[in-house]
Amino acid sequence: MNIIKPNLKFRGTLQKRALTKYIVLHHADASKATVQDIHRWHLQKGWAGIGYHFYVRKNGEVYEGRPIATIGAHCLGHNSWSVGICAEGKYNSEIMPPKQKQALIELINYVKKLYPAAKVVGHRNLMATDCPGENYPLSEFKSQFNK
Repeated sequence: MNIIKPNLKFRGTLQKRALTKYIVLHHADASKATVQDIHRWHLQKGWAGIGYHFYVRKNGEVYEGRPIATIGAHCLGHNSWSVGICAEGKYNSEIMPPKQKQALIELINYVKKLYPAAKVVGHRNLMATDCPGENYPLSEFKSQFNK
């Protein structure tokens, strides 16, 4: 798996994460968006930049967002102990392409090797939201990685 480093510029200093309990899965709720789009949207919210640690495009490309060892901005109340992975798409209405699904499996495997005790969850498992969408293969990922 190739993780593309888009050389994003963050506002301020990112803090290190001391604990990793969760790998939180998200969808962008945007049918088409680049990692630069997400970064720009999050900067416009006043954040340091993209809140996710990784962003996976529909074509299977994997991008680094925030450095993995830092605190993200993707799941309020759980950022200090989680890694955020966002998938391009609107998975309340779309179906995930096979290339993207395979890239997510490889990426989750990679993150699980770094943080073996981390539990794979959807954003909606930790907050009142429908993210990552009803058509996101969340139950499949949870059963595959939470053994």
